[in-house]
Amino acid sequence: MKQFCIDMLFVLGIICVINVFFGDYNVSQTLFERSLDNFEESIELNEPIESSYTIVSDTGDNRVAQFFESMSAGCVKVIEYIVLVFSNFVSMFMN
Repeated sequence: MKQFCIDMLFVLGIICVINVFFGDYNVSQTLFERSLDNFEESIELNEPIESSYTIVSDTGDNRVAQFFESMSAGCVKVIEYIVLVFSNFVSMFMN
């Protein structure tokens, strides 16, 4: 049980690190900064501006987000099952 808890904490830590580095905000911020750098270079070189607007936010889920969503739903089901078994086990001894 101790090893299982350590493994679960390790997996949650990895998911948090992945979210920090590959979260939607970081990707949007990187795209915005690239667009801003390209715009500043175009102004300095007196080139015509090709596009006036850049879409920063993408509301659709990508494959990684869908994978983690299905994985987290599966983990929730497993945790619910473990709690159910544990509660039945405890209630069996309490009666």
